[in-house]
Amino acid sequence: MRRLAPFALVALALALPAGALAVADAPGDGTLVVQNGSAPSHVAVVTLVIQGTAIGHVSTGSPDQDDTVVILDPNNANQIDASGANGAALYKTSNPAAQKTKLVGSDFRFRVTGGLYKIWIYGSGVNVFTVGVGKVTLQGMPSSATGDGRFSRNAGDWHSLPAVPTDWLTIGSPAGSNG
Repeated sequence: MRRLAPFALVALALALPAGALAVADAPGDGTLVVQNGSAPSHVAVVTLVIQGTAIGHVSTGSPDQDDTVVILDPNNANQIDASGANGAALYKTSNPAAQKTKLVGSDFRFRVTGGLYKIWIYGSGVNVFTVGVGKVTLQGMPSSATGDGRFSRNAGDWHSLPAVPTDWLTIGSPAGSNG
């Protein structure tokens, strides 16, 4: 079933409204793809700051462990959607004053579009597809024997998630830059 998750992510990406996909045409946009990411408890697999779109699926595969996604929406774009997958419960709390949304569950999907967001993703079975301009830090499990997942940035080669957090990695490049 977990092998189907990347394909489900692609299908979900194709189902986005045309307006959300128009973000991919902006100058300097890049991509980030994370497949089957995992990190130790209370450590973010992905910490992402993105001007654009992010689609994700998080699934621990374990009913006694919850995954968490925290989304900061500093410009109040308020284009945040989430739903439980495979009948799993999803708990969503919002704090408009803090401009934060928190998603907690054991198997859920989320989507943010058309804005600037900072997103922290904790758990295992993390699959994320992002289009836009921004930066990301990534971390996997300290032991590579656990199968910590992989990532590709800006259509580059695939890499295993690192045992320690990366420095900030660039996604795309701001309009008008040469990098």
